[in-house]
Amino acid sequence: MKHYLAFAAVMAAGPVCAQDAPSVAEQQMAEHGHFITAQQPYQQATQIPYVTSPFAPSKTMPEACANATVEAYISKWESGEIDFDSIAPDDSIPESRRGCLTFDADGNITEAAQCSLENAPVGYLWKELSDWPVTIGITNGKPSDHNPHFHGQPECYYAVSGRARTLAQGQYQWMETGDYFYIPGNTLHNTPIEDPTGFGVLYWYPDNGHFDGFKYYWRKDVEYLRPAEEAFDEVDIMRKAAMGLGSYGTNEEYFEQKVEEYDEAHKAE
Repeated sequence: MKHYLAFAAVMAAGPVCAQDAPSVAEQQMAEHGHFITAQQPYQQATQIPYVTSPFAPSKTMPEACANATVEAYISKWESGEIDFDSIAPDDSIPESRRGCLTFDADGNITEAAQCSLENAPVGYLWKELSDWPVTIGITNGKPSDHNPHFHGQPECYYAVSGRARTLAQGQYQWMETGDYFYIPGNTLHNTPIEDPTGFGVLYWYPDNGHFDGFKYYWRKDVEYLRPAEEAFDEVDIMRKAAMGLGSYGTNEEYFEQKVEEYDEAHKAE
């Protein structure tokens, strides 16, 4: 019905000349009774995000996160059958995207040579494991700051190594190896890695495949949308209270010191 009303509104805007060929929208309406082009997240109005997940990290998988493919990865990980180096993507990931990805100094996605954290300018990297029917990936990171953000899709974490504090229930709570964490859609999340053990997570979007259809929202994307800006401001207050951190991008010296501690702790490896 909504599609029909939208089409009717277009038709009411003015007469259509007999010689004009029908538009794609008109053809779709005639053939299917509705438009068949899907509405993408980036075509929709910007949401006002929830400030934190109402859930806490836990030792059991949340029902909303249940997925057989993910559970198989976790089972193999816990048994020692796979690790970050050997975990393999499925056929939905093309050969060109099967290496380790990271960000360069300008925020562009680039490949990290040898899948090494030493070749990751931002201090963490990730592998894409599946893009369909569910989007799955895995990260590995040394101490590093991470930018608060949100997106329409719910997201799940399973901590595969180390620990870090993540934004949950109005504060930063520790997420340890073996913990699960559920983040509902349109909810701010943030997990700076400050512990010298580093941190790695298996992440997945239980309701969605095809990552290129996702829209991430950062602070810069909600400028002048005051309630959303205030949500990011609240996150900054919680970062300061829990870890003494300023807003993202202002903590270089703090994390440089943490990286030195990480490197010292991992010299023997």
